Amino acid sequence: MLIVRLVTLAVLVLGVFLSWQAGQLSRQQSMAEQQSQVQADLSDFRARLETRIYSSVAQLRGLAADLVIRESMTHEQFERIAEELRMSDPYMLNLSLAPGYKINEVYPQRSDVDWQNLDLMASTRFRPSLLNSIQLDDPVLSGPWPVSDGRRGLTCILPVWVAKDGVPRLWGATVLTLDFDALLEDAGLAALENDLRVDIRGRDALGPAGASIYGEEAPVSFHAVRVPAFVPGGSWLLSATPRDGWQIPEWWRTQAGVIGLIVTAFVTLAVFRILRDRLRIRTMAGVDPLTQLPNRAAALHRLNQLIARSQRNHRVFALLCIDLDGFKPINDTLGHAAGDEVLETIGFRLKQAVRSSDTIARMGGDEFLLLVDDEATISDERLLAYAQRIREALANPIRIQGQELQIGASIGVAAYPKHGVQAAELMREADAAMYRAKRDKGVGVELANGALAMPGAEPPA
Repeated sequence: MLIVRLVTLAVLVLGVFLSWQAGQLSRQQSMAEQQSQVQADLSDFRARLETRIYSSVAQLRGLAADLVIRESMTHEQFERIAEELRMSDPYMLNLSLAPGYKINEVYPQRSDVDWQNLDLMASTRFRPSLLNSIQLDDPVLSGPWPVSDGRRGLTCILPVWVAKDGVPRLWGATVLTLDFDALLEDAGLAALENDLRVDIRGRDALGPAGASIYGEEAPVSFHAVRVPAFVPGGSWLLSATPRDGWQIPEWWRTQAGVIGLIVTAFVTLAVFRILRDRLRIRTMAGVDPLTQLPNRAAALHRLNQLIARSQRNHRVFALLCIDLDGFKPINDTLGHAAGDEVLETIGFRLKQAVRSSDTIARMGGDEFLLLVDDEATISDERLLAYAQRIREALANPIRIQGQELQIGASIGVAAYPKHGVQAAELMREADAAMYRAKRDKGVGVELANGALAMPGAEPPA
């Protein structure tokens, strides 16, 4: 039964492990599907944001191109061009000219004196972006920075080259400030944040290396969806996680996990029952169903085992053939049901009378076989005394259907190798001794060599 339990436990553990793997794969698939949806929403937002930024920067390129053509620009010309650009760009907060990198024109006019006459090259805020734009010869975004009315602005700097006497020289720069909050709003950030927690990093277009420019000042979640947004001169990193967290069930709550556990339970139960039934069948195949003693096949198998072992180790053993006296009339007069009840009682008494190291079996009908596997008992005197003790245990009356029945027994004893070295030879000798004991109607026990049991012999310990 232990092997059945161990195999069943192994099947259970394997089933749970496979169910766990299936559940984990289902969890990963669920996570991937949710992340894919978040990535799609975040990518749409990124595309709209990039489109609006580059559309505004295109206006700056137009102003720079006009400067290159004119080589210079009067205040009136700048005001007219800037007014037209602002009317077509809802995100433009102001537009500036900075010949020699010093701002001398601002539209619309601003009240803060820090912006007018600002030296971009000397400014710690704008110098890195200015140098980068000169190196790239392309617009570079910096910020966002606080502007009026509590809003934040993005500053885009574009270097301007003009031809002087046919030789290109760096004239200065044009500067565009965009409404950062308006850009995010029109790109759909509010709708995105209904379900997602959004973080944007990359101040001064430094990408993941830049500081946070929107969202919570906290480490980005390991499972967050990340999308780069490419802006003039660099990039931002957009990250998003569901506001209510990723809805990932535990592995045993996934469909695959539940099905796996159910299948595991059924398979484990089926394996247990199959193995238990097979073990029971094997066990019952060697058990007499009436007396629950080993049957003839089991007894002969055990006898052959003893012979093989004795041949290897030069050990001795004995067998006793036991036949009941007076059993046939019970079947004839009281019926087979009464005879079966008597056999059950006899089988119980035999189990009580023999030692645990010995094997008592029912050979069929009212015949029994006892295999004695104890070298200390293998002597004529001890074997005869052992047989007498068994007869005495069977001699007590049996009450059946209101009647007390007296059952006796005749016993023949044979020993290995004294009376034979083959199973058939030993059985034949013990059987012949048993029939002699039954025929002589003496003490009821006889050895294969013809010696009779002596009354009062001491039974073995």
